[in-house]
Amino acid sequence: MNYRKILRYTIASTVIIAAAYFFYREFINNADALRKYDFAISPLYIFISTIFGTSGFLVGPVVWQLCVNNYIQRKLTLQESVALYNTSALLKYVPGKIWTYAAQITMLSNRGISNAAVVYINLMCFICLFFVSMANALFYYLFWLKVTHWVISALIFILLIALDFVFIKWNTAIINPLIIPLGRLFKVEIEPIEMKKRIFVYVQLLYFVAYGYLGVALYFLAIGIGMNMPFLNIFAIMATISLSALMGYIAFFSPGGLGVREGTMFVMMRQFSTVEVALILPLAARLLCIIADIFLGFVGIYIGMRYGYFSKLVRSKQPEAIAKETETDTNS
Repeated sequence: MNYRKILRYTIASTVIIAAAYFFYREFINNADALRKYDFAISPLYIFISTIFGTSGFLVGPVVWQLCVNNYIQRKLTLQESVALYNTSALLKYVPGKIWTYAAQITMLSNRGISNAAVVYINLMCFICLFFVSMANALFYYLFWLKVTHWVISALIFILLIALDFVFIKWNTAIINPLIIPLGRLFKVEIEPIEMKKRIFVYVQLLYFVAYGYLGVALYFLAIGIGMNMPFLNIFAIMATISLSALMGYIAFFSPGGLGVREGTMFVMMRQFSTVEVALILPLAARLLCIIADIFLGFVGIYIGMRYGYFSKLVRSKQPEAIAKETETDTNS
């Protein structure tokens, strides 16, 4: 019996049920305010929101292509990256994100990329996402809301930039000494991996662009469902998206960060909006994300089947075996 898998699914179910109960109680406690809310739906603004949101999600395959091409001789094209990345991204709604990594390993195994390299790429992307997310959040709280003295704010922000610089400059020296002993401890063969420094800069710039697209998308989504949202609140929205995305990624046990992201968005939005907005907009944003994920996933499947990208996949291992190996690498 796989107790680890049972524990993972139990935690995921608990988080989702707890989030659903929390929002249910909030809807009940604020029923009067919600009854007075006027859902003035604007299809045009919702369509604009969908376009910007989808554009933000398309940064994912661009980042993935940039990182993967660092390891292979025959480079992935953007079209091929969209097919492979978006298809594997559909599996992020399975608790643990293990199946996403398993799909990426399957798709890249014929390119000579090891399991460890796939995990390493995802780890590097997460660290870059962390720095970008924290920069967006700290900019909003320290310089927009001015929650503390400007000297302290400047020092905190400079410290974050300095840590990011140290990571970019000495990423190999920082990460590999941590990976190798862990590999020995868990009896997993993980060789030292190196990535060009400029790739980290490009990835972080792309994540900034993605957050910009998603911030605009959420703003138009709010307008599209009848919310009176001042345009300058877009900085608060970007900070909200940044922290909720980061928390959703850290909560690997939750499928697609379900429940964790919405809870984080609710807590943050209560600071600059009404309770109706804080309750409705996170759920509307989740619906938009699911629609965009499904659309891009089917686009990826179509491109992969249309141009035969999937026919080249290695079939020497069953997906279950690959997922199990990936889980071991991820834990390491």
